[in-house]
Amino acid sequence: MINKYLCSQNAVFVKDMNTGEVLVNHNTDVPFPSASVIKLFILSYFADKEDVTLPITRKDMVGTSIISELKLKSVTLKDALTFMISFSDNTATNLLINLAGMEEINKHIKEIGCKNTVLARKMMDFKAREEGRENYTSLEDCYTVMEILSKNEEAMEMLSTQKCLERLGRYIYRNVKMYTKPGDLGDVYNDVGILITPDGSKMFAGVLCHKYDKSLAKRLCGKTGLVACKSETPVT
Repeated sequence: MINKYLCSQNAVFVKDMNTGEVLVNHNTDVPFPSASVIKLFILSYFADKEDVTLPITRKDMVGTSIISELKLKSVTLKDALTFMISFSDNTATNLLINLAGMEEINKHIKEIGCKNTVLARKMMDFKAREEGRENYTSLEDCYTVMEILSKNEEAMEMLSTQKCLERLGRYIYRNVKMYTKPGDLGDVYNDVGILITPDGSKMFAGVLCHKYDKSLAKRLCGKTGLVACKSETPVT
């Protein structure tokens, strides 16, 4: 179903998390720009931390942010994580990076066994991106972090509130529980997550695209979601 889309500009991984069966394995260990998928690793770092209140100043606020839109003066750690995952809130993400520090988050990433993932810049830091400082991940690492998050009920609840569902879920309309985190930025178009299918299968599915036609990337994401559901037609 998706072989015609596979190339050096994308990576696709579909695996049954219960049986270990791999349905698609393409460029899974190749680092790609992560865009907002890096937020999964930040969630993993903070998932078991005690709740605290984070003050917010005007200089903390950046675009694509509920916090910026509502001009919030403070936010709890748990709410910041929820905003970061559900709405992909960039102000919340940067507050969390400030709280932990990039070095500590990268240390955590290595400690959980991820080899191709690095947090090198804050969200919306386009100057850093122009200077070559980019956030990277691979689908192999995404599988590792999602396997860890799948054991954390609160983290999974946050992932279930993800509002962007037109990627892996593009051709899925009901009867599939989705816990996903998309990301896109300019020439990057990604989505990774866990899908619980109607027969109870727990499937990891992930797509990373860089400098790949966006209309094709959307179809690839949607068809990858169908592969995870073991279907060739929309799931209705």
